[in-house]
Amino acid sequence: MLVLWLIHDYKKEKKNPSLIETYHEKGLSDQDITIFRQTMQDAKAQIKSWETAVKHDSELQIIENVTGGLKSAKKLFQLIVKHPKMALTNHDFLYKQLPTMVELTETYDNVKSVDRIDQDLKIESQKVIRKLSEKIAKTYELELSDDIEKIKDEVENG
Repeated sequence: MLVLWLIHDYKKEKKNPSLIETYHEKGLSDQDITIFRQTMQDAKAQIKSWETAVKHDSELQIIENVTGGLKSAKKLFQLIVKHPKMALTNHDFLYKQLPTMVELTETYDNVKSVDRIDQDLKIESQKVIRKLSEKIAKTYELELSDDIEKIKDEVENG
């Protein structure tokens, strides 16, 4: 699936070089664009992995329904793609939170698959996943509030 997305993305770029031009206009060098695109490809794969884990586990679905972390991660991802400089202010999201969430969901999957596992460990794993999911949702919420403040300032002072 990821390979198809990359091929599609590559073809789209060939047909529509304006995305690269847009990144150049936003002050990114060719090297910056290469790093940015790799980072976003990694982030997309991590979000897909998280999404797969949620789809296959009712406890993770409950956590998602309560926190909205996965949904927020997808929206934050879209914001960063549109505004590449946001990658700098969302360093923790891209390089810590997403990779950690993938690691947590994989560990949780391993824990629940062991027959005679301590139930406390499973519950503790769920708590950590929930906290990180809440943190990701809060990160997205803060980005939105920053955008709203910028627009408000532009309207009032512009």
